[in-house]
Amino acid sequence: MTIAESLIAQFDRMVQRDGGSLELLGTEGNVISVGYKLGTDPTCADGVCVLPDAELQALMSETLQRRDPSLRVVVSRI
Repeated sequence: MTIAESLIAQFDRMVQRDGGSLELLGTEGNVISVGYKLGTDPTCADGVCVLPDAELQALMSETLQRRDPSLRVVVSRI
């Protein structure tokens, strides 16, 4: 399993709790591109219970820096 695949697997479990999902869109140079399909939380009326994509990117970046500081991750909504 590559670093990119491992990163996706680790965080996909997190976003699946509210119905979201992650997809590896590709890697180019030192950039890992991740697609994020936002989920919904039926018990959360205003939607703030769902992990925002900017926060997800920050968490993934922090984890990735510990594994390989030369890589970076970009999260986009799909």
